[in-house]
Amino acid sequence: MENLIIKAGIKTPSVNLDPDKRQLRFEGRSIPEDTIRFYEPILKWIEEYIKTGRNTVTDLHINLEYFNTSTSRYLFGIFKTLEAYHTSGNPILIHWYYEKDDIEMEESGEDYASILKIPFKMVPMEVEE
Repeated sequence: MENLIIKAGIKTPSVNLDPDKRQLRFEGRSIPEDTIRFYEPILKWIEEYIKTGRNTVTDLHINLEYFNTSTSRYLFGIFKTLEAYHTSGNPILIHWYYEKDDIEMEESGEDYASILKIPFKMVPMEVEE
C-alpha cells in the first residue's frame, strides 16, 4: 500500500498517511471549499488501510489550528472507521494537538474522545509568537 501525501493549501491541511510507519497525520487549517472532494480519497485510503490489520498500534496525529463543520463531519467519519478497526483488535491512538489557550480546539478533542472508543492523547502545545 502506498503513502498518501497531500501538501497543505491555503484552506486545506497537509495530510501524510504512511502505512509502513503506521502513522496518519493531519496538520494545518481545514476549511476546504469542496470538503467531499478533499476528504473522500482520504476516507477511501483509510478503508483500504484497515484491511491490512497488523495488530500493531496506528498513531493518528490531528494537529489542526482550525476546522469547519463539514471537516468535523469527515473527521468523525474517519474516527468511526478507525474505531471499528480498533475494537477488532488493531490498536489506534489519536494524538489531539491544541494550543494551550485554544479552549475550542481542546474541547473539540475532548468531545470526540468522550463519544469514541479509541484512546485519545490530548497534547497541549505552547502558543507560537
